[in-house]
Amino acid sequence: MNPSVEMMKNMPMSDTSVMSGMDMMAMQNLVDAASACMQACTMCSDAMAGMDGMGTCAAVCANCADVCSTMMRMMLRPMGMERDSLMAMLEACITICRVCRDECSTHIGMSEACAMCATACDACMTACQDMLSAMQTPAA
Repeated sequence: MNPSVEMMKNMPMSDTSVMSGMDMMAMQNLVDAASACMQACTMCSDAMAGMDGMGTCAAVCANCADVCSTMMRMMLRPMGMERDSLMAMLEACITICRVCRDECSTHIGMSEACAMCATACDACMTACQDMLSAMQTPAA
């Protein structure tokens, strides 16, 4: 088993935490996907920042990196999770990843960084959707 999944299982959670009884694999998948997306978006933003006419792409990627970083850190603090704020953050992460993926998809032919960023955004959106589904399914 993934050592970080084991660590997450042993993290203290309040009895009222929305994550109490949550599927640890869904949590870990989201942490991993958000981290990978943050890294891909940061690198894409840096690559696009110096290219003529790519300011929008660079800015969208930077914003996506920030949201994914926050999403990842939020998942690593289950003690203070509150359902409404977590759901809002998941929706925000899905939205910015979709915007970033769509922007980078228009540049895939000219940039490997954009191709990797678009792929990472898709994976992060999927992990966020899975987490939303896990939150809506009663724990077994």
